[in-house]
Amino acid sequence: MGLESVPRDSIVVGVDGSPHSHDAIAWGAAEAARRNLALHLVHVMPNHEHGAPGPGDPDERRAEGDVVAQGSISRARLVEPDVRVTAQAPYGSAAALLVEASDVADTIVVGARGRGAGRSAVLGSVSQQVAMHAACPVVVTREHASQDGAGAGRVVVGVDGSELSNAAIAYAFNHASMTNAGLTVVHAWWWEYVEGVLAESPWAGDWEQIRSDEEIVVAESLAGWREKYPDVDLAVHIVRGHPVELLAEESAGADLLVVGSRGRGGFRGLLLGSVSQGALHHAGCPVAIVRNR
Repeated sequence: MGLESVPRDSIVVGVDGSPHSHDAIAWGAAEAARRNLALHLVHVMPNHEHGAPGPGDPDERRAEGDVVAQGSISRARLVEPDVRVTAQAPYGSAAALLVEASDVADTIVVGARGRGAGRSAVLGSVSQQVAMHAACPVVVTREHASQDGAGAGRVVVGVDGSELSNAAIAYAFNHASMTNAGLTVVHAWWWEYVEGVLAESPWAGDWEQIRSDEEIVVAESLAGWREKYPDVDLAVHIVRGHPVELLAEESAGADLLVVGSRGRGGFRGLLLGSVSQGALHHAGCPVAIVRNR
């Protein structure tokens, strides 16, 4: 594809003509318009192992790719008529080229699964690979996400006191402010695993002290953000329970769920922690995976 073809600091959307792709275009176009950024649509056509175009007549495949790319531009302009939009249809690996684009993009947007994913698949291989390896924030959209539930009209963010959690908080406050949405901060602590120590039983430990400590973690994480975004209606939920389950519950009907790529329990070499992976599979709304460059 060549990074010179991707506008720097643009919203890059992976497209393939599927309904999930249409949702990704709509989200990406709206985000580009809100932030006055360029929108770049990428339809990757698979090739053979050694780089040659895949099966079928090359001219026909090129024409089909151009149809998808141009159709995606038209769809984006239906959502946001004034958005600055470009598109391309290179040969290659969709996941690899979108990850490459993430080096210059502001955000990568992909559908939860594309045309090649099985009907029962919650998350396609491309969206999962991009979420794991991209250098910039990744938003994974969902087809026909529900508008009803605990998170209706709100942005939800998972907080655990880590550096990446702080990046997620910044992203969530900014998005909530731009979209006039409320913000729900969720901090879950689980009796089985607190600060890297596995409890011997559900009753082991001083739970009141642990809860107090966790409240301090959240207060420190939110320090300054309430003052910076006084327009955002803020709710804070500090709950003893499984993080993925609680985030999934809070995300029902939400505008967006924001999580760091890995939390304070993640190993340095892991690009995507268990909570962020679980959120991608179980959230009831689009999910933003935020990481520091």
